[in-house]
Amino acid sequence: RVLVRNGVRVGRDGGRGGGVNRQKVVEMSVDEEMQEALHYCDIIKAYGNYANAVFQQLEKLEADFKSIPLVQRNLVPNFERKLQTMRSCVGANQIFIRKIMAQQWVFMNSEKVDYDWVMDQNRPITYSNMDKVKSTLKQCVRDWSAEGKTERAMCYGPILSELKKVFPKPDPSIRVLVPGCGLSRLVWEVAHAGYHAQGNEFSYFMLLCSFLILNCTKKPNEHRVFPYVHQTANLHSQQQQLYSVTFPDIDPSALPKRSLSMSAGDFQEIYEKQVEEWDCIASCFFLDTANNVIEYIRLISSLLKVGGYWINFGPLLYHYSNMPDEMSIELTWEEIKGCLKHYSLKLIREEIHKPSVYCHNPNIMMKTEYSCISTTCVKVAKTPVEKPAPRYKGKTTMRDGEAQYEHDQHMKNRRQNNGASNDGELPSVRPKRSSCGSCGSGGSGERPSRRS
Repeated sequence: RVLVRNGVRVGRDGGRGGGVNRQKVVEMSVDEEMQEALHYCDIIKAYGNYANAVFQQLEKLEADFKSIPLVQRNLVPNFERKLQTMRSCVGANQIFIRKIMAQQWVFMNSEKVDYDWVMDQNRPITYSNMDKVKSTLKQCVRDWSAEGKTERAMCYGPILSELKKVFPKPDPSIRVLVPGCGLSRLVWEVAHAGYHAQGNEFSYFMLLCSFLILNCTKKPNEHRVFPYVHQTANLHSQQQQLYSVTFPDIDPSALPKRSLSMSAGDFQEIYEKQVEEWDCIASCFFLDTANNVIEYIRLISSLLKVGGYWINFGPLLYHYSNMPDEMSIELTWEEIKGCLKHYSLKLIREEIHKPSVYCHNPNIMMKTEYSCISTTCVKVAKTPVEKPAPRYKGKTTMRDGEAQYEHDQHMKNRRQNNGASNDGELPSVRPKRSSCGSCGSGGSGERPSRRS
């Protein structure tokens, strides 16, 4: 198996450990590495602060309950006991999160950044990041638990079924790319079916958790979480809120050697130069994560060999919609279909109104259901050569710029104290570590998405 982190490919031995083989794919400047480190450490802090943040929410619930008249409180005699049980469930979730955080060194791969210094910066923990921690717990249910089997059948099932139709004789020489793979269950299923599968993921929340599941899990149902303990609305009973889920439902290591690999980072940056290297691209709930959906289509076509297949399933939610600092090209499905021919993609299967849910608690009163498209395209000719569309990135905040300057001064002082030369080389601030070579980690930022 192969791990690619921040465009660096690591570990080709096919096992859970071993040597390191680095192959540069994407270069980053010192400023970019600093932004990456700030972003990553924000996520580590969000994971670490999960229990405290939820306890504060429970304290407000308790204070609100105590503010109502005693006669009304007596009508719900077990409310405070329920809050205590909720706190215990949150504590159990934090135990699992500590296992995730124990792998945080995998992301600390820049010798130009002092991660201890970055972690010490007093940057606020955002509500958005805390919501993504909670969402990651639900994603564990969707991808890796027995309870998520029905949901996986809705969205992964059509993709796996179609893959077996277009490649009826699975072989490790058939290379399948799964962009936006979340916690990597679809990648695992493709590899388990007998193909070579590579997943690509952008979210540090997903990458940290999938690294734990794929590399550090020794048996089925090793982990236990209470994924819905934060949900206080649309419940029939507290049992729907407080039940636990164990995972994974299978042994993640039960794969042929070198059958699964992961790349971490931005899909467009990592894969732009891999022209006609892939037999199939399987995308699930991914197409609408693009700033420019047409650019995704161009790149997907470019990656496929002539005669290769693109299998897609999902809605068109458009994750960057209504975000003022982000480009968002929002097309209808009919408009997207009109772009396929230009990029040498022939639509050979089209199913619409395919029902699917995402990280859904099946026992609550409210249900959000997507009416998805399920399609297959074959590449019939070379992709037209075009210059990639310009990327539109979010603005760097003044706070990040100040942190960059302060970090530069800190590293300058460290270099002087260590007696480094003035040729720009910095001493290593952390020992190099070999990585488990099964699941990816690292990335170039955080996208707003269902998976995060």
